[in-house]
Amino acid sequence: KSVNEELDNEKIPCEFCNDQINVNDWNSHAEQCADAHRRRIENLKNGIDNEPMNILVPCEYCNKQISVQDLEWHTRQCDDEYQRQRQILQNNETDFISCEYCNAQVSIVEWELHVNGCTAAERQILGDLTKHIVVDSSNESIPCEYCNKCYSTQRIESHQKRCRRKETSSTFQPNALHDEVFGVIHTFPKHWDLSSLDNLTRYILDHTTEEYKFVANKFHKTLPSNHIIQIERIQNRRWYRQYDAHKEDFIERYGQSTERWLFHGCRKSESAEAIIRDCFNRSHAVNCAVGQGIYFATQAMISHGYTQPDANRLRHMFMARVLIGRTTGGSPSTRICPPGFDTTGGENVFVTYHDAQAYGEYLIVYK
Repeated sequence: KSVNEELDNEKIPCEFCNDQINVNDWNSHAEQCADAHRRRIENLKNGIDNEPMNILVPCEYCNKQISVQDLEWHTRQCDDEYQRQRQILQNNETDFISCEYCNAQVSIVEWELHVNGCTAAERQILGDLTKHIVVDSSNESIPCEYCNKCYSTQRIESHQKRCRRKETSSTFQPNALHDEVFGVIHTFPKHWDLSSLDNLTRYILDHTTEEYKFVANKFHKTLPSNHIIQIERIQNRRWYRQYDAHKEDFIERYGQSTERWLFHGCRKSESAEAIIRDCFNRSHAVNCAVGQGIYFATQAMISHGYTQPDANRLRHMFMARVLIGRTTGGSPSTRICPPGFDTTGGENVFVTYHDAQAYGEYLIVYK
């Protein structure tokens, strides 16, 4: 009898509410809890079904924004099409093409999806490189291209205008810093050596000169541990004439040239040689995160990420004169600069869309 009394008084937890229930009452209590649980689930379900679903989510195949109600059906359609295309290619010889970002061989079916992923990764890398960089040009000194004296960024434009007027008004001399073509006098930077009559001449700078130090200091500002092998001044007269014409146009439109010294990294030494011969060519542009043009960076560290060492472990980077003008945002599909603007990007990265809008005056070879 005492054993039965102990069993009658024993309590066990309800599997729904977790309350301690007497053994004799447990079955009826559990049934009530189960009914209540079912009603609660049904009410929640009805509430969700009756609530309007206007949320849009991207399809994992085509990346289109699809409403929640239609997503499952749409995804099945995309998946069927994807499998169909995949089967077609598997039945034939599958074509592979290189990704313009990572250079991986990707099948035609997966190429667009792959490139979209690489584009997003490229933008993220670019953002990570630039988000901690603060450009402070208030104390920066820039040498005048005519008299080679250094002036602050606020004063350099007005000073160069005065120097330019003096140069163009002076009498033409065979060894002066002018070049007369078809009766038109073209002015070149005063520090150029015009003893040669060739269109293209290249001069390796002496590391003790102010010119060398000017370039090296800008380079080492964000790449202090990299060793410069040599700095070469590029004197391409035809290219500079084209650049100078652009510069005059910018001065007429904005009252100043908006010229800045920026960096451009080269993946191969052959690319650097091609630029020296024929100037920047935007048709060769890759990794077009903010526009299909030529990319320049305010910091050598950013451009360093786009260089690759050659067989001798040497890297190549230009320090170029770039006409910034007005800047706006860009995207991978931007092929020409939007009307009213001259560059896309901004802050630390600028993209130009005219090949002669920049002049690569110095080629830095480094490790």
